[in-house]
Amino acid sequence: MAFLLSLLLGVYLAPLALSDLIIYVQPEVISPVFTLQLVINCSVTNNQVPNIDIIKSVSLSRYNETIKDFYVLLSLDTQTFNLQQFVQFRHAQVSFGNLFLSLTVYNPVQSDAQAYRCNVDGDNSVLNNVSMKAKNGVRYEPNVTALIEKITRLMISEEKEKCSSKNVGLSEYNNIRSKLHFVGSSEIVKELIEPLTVKCSFPASNDSYFQDSVLRSMYILHETNGVIATISRDQPVTESGQNLSSNTIQGELYHNLSKDSYLQVTWQNMNLSDSGKYFCGAHVNYLLGQKDRFQEQLVISVQRPTFDDLVKVVYDLQREVGEEKQRREISERNVMNFHEEFKVHQKNMTIVKEELKINQQKIENVKEDVKINQQNIENVKEDVNINQQNIDNVQEDVKRNKKDVKINQQNIENNKKDVKINQQNIENFKEDVKINQQNIENVKEDLKINQRNLTSLKETIDLLQYNLSNYEGKTNYKSLLQEFQNTLYLPESCRGIIHEKERVVVTLASWLKVLCDTKTDGGGWIIFQRRINGKVDFYRGWKEYRDGFGDYDIGEFYLGNENIFKLTSTGQYDLRINLEFNNTKYFAQYKDIKVLSETEKYKLKIGTYSGNAGDDLSPHNNMYFITFDRDNDNDSTVNCAERYSGAWWYKGCHDSNLNGQWGTLYAKAMNWYQLTRRSKSVSYSEMKIREKK
Repeated sequence: MAFLLSLLLGVYLAPLALSDLIIYVQPEVISPVFTLQLVINCSVTNNQVPNIDIIKSVSLSRYNETIKDFYVLLSLDTQTFNLQQFVQFRHAQVSFGNLFLSLTVYNPVQSDAQAYRCNVDGDNSVLNNVSMKAKNGVRYEPNVTALIEKITRLMISEEKEKCSSKNVGLSEYNNIRSKLHFVGSSEIVKELIEPLTVKCSFPASNDSYFQDSVLRSMYILHETNGVIATISRDQPVTESGQNLSSNTIQGELYHNLSKDSYLQVTWQNMNLSDSGKYFCGAHVNYLLGQKDRFQEQLVISVQRPTFDDLVKVVYDLQREVGEEKQRREISERNVMNFHEEFKVHQKNMTIVKEELKINQQKIENVKEDVKINQQNIENVKEDVNINQQNIDNVQEDVKRNKKDVKINQQNIENNKKDVKINQQNIENFKEDVKINQQNIENVKEDLKINQRNLTSLKETIDLLQYNLSNYEGKTNYKSLLQEFQNTLYLPESCRGIIHEKERVVVTLASWLKVLCDTKTDGGGWIIFQRRINGKVDFYRGWKEYRDGFGDYDIGEFYLGNENIFKLTSTGQYDLRINLEFNNTKYFAQYKDIKVLSETEKYKLKIGTYSGNAGDDLSPHNNMYFITFDRDNDNDSTVNCAERYSGAWWYKGCHDSNLNGQWGTLYAKAMNWYQLTRRSKSVSYSEMKIREKK
């Protein structure tokens, strides 16, 4: 509390004070029993002192009567915040920060009543190594009154009662003012025959003063042997360089002081040189930059064992030897009993083996009987099968005869029907001949009219050519005229195209070049998708499937969804799909195909199915077209085009995938499920539409 009060006073008075070096001592007079702590605080007001521009270090010293001079207790490097402690205290706490040092001594004694001095070292613009000092003193006033002696005796008596009431194996030197606890298993240890355990602990605390603190390290040292063990944050326990092979060292530092942190050393064999003072220290950092060092002390006395101690050790060894001998005798009896039981078990096993042999022979006999019976059963089954086969042959002959009778009856009925149909066909043929004769006359008349129209049109064209020859730029007009002449003969679809080749490229009246199938099922088909060799990549985006891609000369192409939409929106078309799988040709045909506009995502609409390939397109009816960059599927969890490397009217995901990868296995291939399942690919695909008559 005194230290916090001094800090608060420093904060409030700093704006009013000049820059200076201040040493603060509280209290200035210490007395036994009544003085619980002594605080010495060195600080620099306004972060500067006269005649020193750069402060390098702040140190705290105490006067020594023996050497008649001050010796340094603590030294702080203000550049690196490295603190050096030159003296170990019995119960103390060290705090430091920006240009201040604080030493708190708990339960001060007469030797702590000395003069204390603060030193500030640094440089200025003229000189280097400039120093400034400030001193203050502490007096000791002993009280020997009967009251103080009585209070002292009462406190000692109370402490003894507390110690005697503890049911633990450790005796503790406990100071209620110190955060650090340092205890030993005993203050007096017998050399070489008694172990010693010392434990330094930093208890967990709910005190707000420690809420934002971090325990950095702990150590245990001996006044002459030096450091015994240390533990640092996020580091394991470290032993000193001395021989600690017979020692056990444990420790753990917990974050944010949530649990009791500790460092513990156990010696199995103590030497006389291990007597003396043992110090426990802890370093604590705070978020605001302040640092504390806590220190506690124990005095351990290692004594030579007396004759009684040695006798007790020998007695304990004899007792342990006797107990070990008893355990060995018990073990030997157990082994003998085990041997007897083992012999009995061996005898029983021999009897069991004999019985097993007898039973095994019986089992073999039964197996032999079973084999004989099994053979008899097989013979009976064979006879039954032969009889059944004979019965089946007779029944098959009866069925065959019945079937032949039915077939003959059906053939007779069919022949009668064929006669009637042929008679009707003859009558129809006669009627068709009459109609065709009339149509021929009509065609002749139409040809005459068309001939006259062509003659008139040719005269008009000749006149236009003559007139156009008198204008500049006549070459362009002639080409336009040639295009006009060609337009007069462009077809609307492939329906009327007759050609010796099976497939021919034709320019329609809409100026769209298409590949026509002139032979399949009477011809007239516009081919809009064709795959025969895998030379064209069909894994493409929305724009390319909208506008079309590929090459008629290569033999692989896609006409484009926009062109398919325009064709199917101007008339009624049927769809035919020709496939080849395992060197066998198949087809699937659908009535009334329509592909809607781009605003409707080129939605597919098809009618009833016919063919021998199986209906694997109807599941995609009324579905939107999907590419890897345009996911229009009902299934929002996956893009089917991306997953199966194609573009199609997917429906989470497909029964057919004719725009999939060429020659690939599994579901990414050109699947037609009822032919290929999802493991293989068709080797030929041609999709085409034909305008209805």
